[in-house]
Amino acid sequence: MPYITKDKAITVNGKTWWVNSTGSGLIIHAIKAMINQVDSMLNYHSKVHVIRFDLRMYSFTDDNKIMTVFNRRLFKWLKRKYKLNRIGFIWCRELETAKQQHYHYALIIDGHKVRHPIEILNKVKDIWEQHLDGSEFTPKNCYYNVKRNDYDSIQSAVWRISYLAKARGKGYKPNQTKNYGTSRVKWVE
Repeated sequence: MPYITKDKAITVNGKTWWVNSTGSGLIIHAIKAMINQVDSMLNYHSKVHVIRFDLRMYSFTDDNKIMTVFNRRLFKWLKRKYKLNRIGFIWCRELETAKQQHYHYALIIDGHKVRHPIEILNKVKDIWEQHLDGSEFTPKNCYYNVKRNDYDSIQSAVWRISYLAKARGKGYKPNQTKNYGTSRVKWVE
């Protein structure tokens, strides 16, 4: 059973962030992993562009293979189009009242190469709905331009992505299937 916190703030890597723990609380290891990815991307880039969207499905699956295929297709296009060296991401799987799961997603990329998400959102929609048979793609007030050492811009993005770590809707899956996934961008000294 994951440890859940209802604290309004969390400290990660020596910095304290306000988080949206209202309601069911947050899965502590998930929110820490998510904040670590934002931190790691800002370690490489003085600006990052965070894009938040939802991905819905027509039917339930026991696994998250669709996310692996989605990432592979999206990242191949992003690297070719924007010449990106690294891509950060966060996704979480949820199942609440519908019979099929849906995914919340945050993409974290070099903010010097991308400042507005419209082309990326169009490609996400194309991949999800046309190539992977997803039922719906929904952007949600969808992007943040975050600057290294700008606490307010980072805080806005952290608050938004903390929703992905909420405890409600998690756990309706086989034991070996994950509730969330993140990139593994490493912090460098």
